[in-house]
Amino acid sequence: MTSLAAEPVTAGVPETVIVTGPKLRASPIAAIDTVTVLSDSEVVAVKLIRADDPYLEGHYPEMTIYPGAFLIETAYQAVIHLVQKTRGPEANAELSGLDSVRFTTALRPGDELRVHCECRPGDEPGTLAVIAHCTTGDAKAALLKMRYRLR
Repeated sequence: MTSLAAEPVTAGVPETVIVTGPKLRASPIAAIDTVTVLSDSEVVAVKLIRADDPYLEGHYPEMTIYPGAFLIETAYQAVIHLVQKTRGPEANAELSGLDSVRFTTALRPGDELRVHCECRPGDEPGTLAVIAHCTTGDAKAALLKMRYRLR
């Protein structure tokens, strides 16, 4: 499996990575344009919603919007990047639960999605609890509360 190279996180100096090339795993879309690891427990992903992306075709033809499932995928890919960055390139995380999902603003072509994930150890060993704050501009787009199993 190919993956993005992991490097140690430098405290206080966030590194922004432009995500291109091989995907971290088979996924329905390239859900991240850039990802910045802020610390060993925080990561920010950015995705520009583009009208010409094939996944938008037919998703409400009269009012094209970014599907909610893809918003969850954006957060997932950000968490995977953080896990590999902090635990090594072979590390992985599986989404094991969506505790709460609240969509508050539709994302349309031209919007820039920003997903700020806060990660902490979960209630059980080998798990992560993640809160993902999803915004576009000054608007809240979604709040996701998720659980991951570390591999």
